[in-house]
Amino acid sequence: MPKDRAIFQDEQGRSWLVEIQFGHPSPAELGIYAARFQCPEDPAEPVRVGFLLQDDVARGDQEGLREALAESDPAEAVG
Repeated sequence: MPKDRAIFQDEQGRSWLVEIQFGHPSPAELGIYAARFQCPEDPAEPVRVGFLLQDDVARGDQEGLREALAESDPAEAVG
């Protein structure tokens, strides 16, 4: 089973949890998946959503995960 979550640090040293959102429309054939980013250390920081390479999660690639976080957007409630 592929690894679907990782913890990494941003430039400010805060830990972020990233989880791949399987089933979300994305070009999975290219290894790109939707992702949810959450900063448990800072409750004021909104949950963010974006896209990333599954290999970055599997390898725990800090630089790739920080780049995906930088390109993500704050999540918006549906409904």
